[in-house]
Amino acid sequence: MKRLAIASTATVSYDEARAYLGAARGDELAAAIELARDRNTLDGAGAEPDDMDVHHALYLIRRAQGLAAPSFDEMRVALRRVNHAA
Repeated sequence: MKRLAIASTATVSYDEARAYLGAARGDELAAAIELARDRNTLDGAGAEPDDMDVHHALYLIRRAQGLAAPSFDEMRVALRRVNHAA
């Protein structure tokens, strides 16, 4: 089992956000998906994240960097593109 890069499901620090972005090679959506998975694991859910989980993770990553909140609709469109390409 991999080591989780976060200590809490409620907040993400700047360093934690940068760690996820670094692991995802700067891809915000990929970083948010991985953060959402880790948050579910930390919560004990272990389930694959849904759109709301990913959006909240993306919000936390962006907030930790002082960036604007992401659009839920735009994120869902991007997720569909990723899922259809796979």
